[in-house]
Amino acid sequence: MMCLMLLIGACCFLCSVQMLEECVCVLAALECVVRRCLGPDGGSVLFTRDTGETLVSRHGRRLLCALHLEHPMARMVLDCMCAHAKATGDGTKSFILLLAALLRGIQNSAHMRRKRLWTGPGLRNLANRLLAVSRKELEEAVIHKITPYASLWCSRHSYKREGSILDLLIGGYISGRVAIGQAEILKRVLCEFYHKVSQDQDAVETISFIHSHFSLLHTSVTGLPIGSSEVIEGLVVTRDWSVWTELQGPVKALLLYESFGPTIVTADDNISICVQQDWLQRTESIMKQKLLSLLDLQVNVMLSSVKQPESVVQWARLNHIALLEFVDSVQLDLLSNISAAETLSHPPLQHLVTLKYCRRVQLGGHRCACLGTVSHTHTLVLCAPAPGLLDQTVCVSQGVFAMLHHLSQTHDSFKKRFQSSIPAADQSQSMLSTQDLWGGIMRGGGVLPVGGMFEFLLHHFLLNEHNCVDPECCRLLAEALLCVPRTLYSHNQRSFLNIQTSFLSDLKQLERAKLQEWELPDLKFGLGFSASSELAPCLESVSGKQQLVVSVLQCLHRLLCVGDILHTRSPLRTGPQMHSDEDEDEEEEGMKEHSNSTQRTVA
Repeated sequence: MMCLMLLIGACCFLCSVQMLEECVCVLAALECVVRRCLGPDGGSVLFTRDTGETLVSRHGRRLLCALHLEHPMARMVLDCMCAHAKATGDGTKSFILLLAALLRGIQNSAHMRRKRLWTGPGLRNLANRLLAVSRKELEEAVIHKITPYASLWCSRHSYKREGSILDLLIGGYISGRVAIGQAEILKRVLCEFYHKVSQDQDAVETISFIHSHFSLLHTSVTGLPIGSSEVIEGLVVTRDWSVWTELQGPVKALLLYESFGPTIVTADDNISICVQQDWLQRTESIMKQKLLSLLDLQVNVMLSSVKQPESVVQWARLNHIALLEFVDSVQLDLLSNISAAETLSHPPLQHLVTLKYCRRVQLGGHRCACLGTVSHTHTLVLCAPAPGLLDQTVCVSQGVFAMLHHLSQTHDSFKKRFQSSIPAADQSQSMLSTQDLWGGIMRGGGVLPVGGMFEFLLHHFLLNEHNCVDPECCRLLAEALLCVPRTLYSHNQRSFLNIQTSFLSDLKQLERAKLQEWELPDLKFGLGFSASSELAPCLESVSGKQQLVVSVLQCLHRLLCVGDILHTRSPLRTGPQMHSDEDEDEEEEGMKEHSNSTQRTVA
C-alpha cells in the first residue's frame, strides 16, 4: 500500500513538472517572436504564406494573432493577452515577456526544488499566493510608493507647452509599434485629430466618444505614403454619390434604412397577374406621394443604407436632390445621434437631420462623400503604401485611444473616490484643481517616463517591503519584472546595468533625504530608450502598467491550475448549457431503452 501511494505521488510530481515545462516551452516560443520588435530599436516581423502573401508588422497583438497556434496552452495565453489588450490597449509584448520570465523563475526556483512544491497542489498554491500578491502588495506598492514618486517626478519635470502631456503619452505608445519616422508623423496627426474633435469640451467624454466610434471616425487609404495622413472636417463615407448636385449652405438630409420601391412578388406566391399589376400601380402611387412629401419637407439630400429603385434615382436627378446609397447603417445611426435627428412618423421616412454641407473628396484612387455635421465631427484619414503597413497603422491609432480611455477612466474613478472622502467645504477647491484631465493625471502621479522606470521602482519596492506577507512570491515577481527593461536595452547590456545602478542609487538618496528631511535631490532618468531616440521624452500610464502585472498574474494562475490536457472531438460548450424539451424527451427515451434492455438481460 505504501509503495502504491509513493508511485501515485511520483506520477503526479512528474505530470506537474511536465506541464510546467510545456508552459515554459510554449512561452519561450512566443517570447522569441515579440522580443525582437520591442521598443523603437526593435525590428519588424515578416510573415509569409504558401500563397505568396506577406505581412510586415511590429504590432504585438497583430503579430500574435497572425500565428497559427496549435498548442492549447498557447491559445489560452493568446486569449488572456487579447482580453488585456481590449481593456487597456497596451502591453501585449510586455505581457508575453513578463509571463515567460515568471514561469522560468518558478522553474528555476531553488525554494520550489527544496520544498518539493512542483506537485499539482503545490503549483496551484503558488498561483493563489501570487494572485494574492497582486491584490495586496502590488496595490500598496503602487498607491503608497510608485504614485507619490511619479507625482514628485512630474512636479520636477512639468511641461509648460499646452497639450504636451498628450503628445508625450501618444509618443510613448506609438514609439515601439512603428518606425521612428512614421511615429513622428502619426503622433502629429493623432494629436490634431483629438484636438479638433474635442473643441474645448470635456476630455473624458471626447476620448470615450473617439474610443467607442473609432471604426466610424477613420478611413483607410492604401497606396499613399503615411505622410499623406490627415484630418478632414466632416464625416467621410467611403461611397460615391449615386446622384450628385452642388448644394450651398445648410441642407436637410433624409436617413433611409429601407427601399422606397414596392416589395417584389416571387414566383412561389399564389397571386394573379391582374391583382399583382393593380398592387404594383397602388404601390407606385404611394411611392410618388412619399417622394412628393420630400419636397414639402425641403429635403436636399437622401442617405440610404440600401439600393433604391431606378425610378427613385431618376426622380432625385430631375429634382436636383443628392442621393447616396449603401451607407453603413451604423454610420447612419451615428449621424442621427450627433445631429439631433427629427424622427418622422410615416415609414420609410425615418430620420431628418440638418447638415452644414455635402462634398465630394478624393482619397487615393477613390471618390468619397463628406458630410458636414453641426457638431463639428472630423474624420481621421490614415494612409500607408501597403495593406500590411496600413493595418498596423490603424491598429496603433485605435490602440492609442484605447490606452487614453483606460487612463482617463481610471483617473476619473480615482477622482470620484477622492472627492467622496473629503469634506463638502473643500470639494469646490478640489473640483477646480482636477478639472484639467491631463494636469490632474500629472499631479496625481498617473504617468511615468518610458524605458523601464515602473519596472525598476516596483522591483525595488517589492524587494524592500518590510511588512511583506509572502516574501518568496514578491521576490519571484520582482526578479521577473526586470525582463522588460532588460529586453529594451538588449542592444547594449552595459547600458541597462548603468541605468539600473544609477537609478537605484538616486532612489536610495531620495529615500534618505525624505527620512532626514533634507532638500530632495534632482530625479534623473533616461527619458527614452536610447540616447539617439528622437521621441524622448515620452510617458506611459501607471494604471496601465499595474493592470498589466495583474493580468499576467491572472493568466499565470490559469496556466498553473491546469492538471492535464484532454483532446476531444465533440464541440466544447463554454457558455451556459440550455436543455430543451427535445433533449429531455431524448434522455427519457434513452433511459426507457436502457431499462428495457436491462429487464431483457435479467430475464
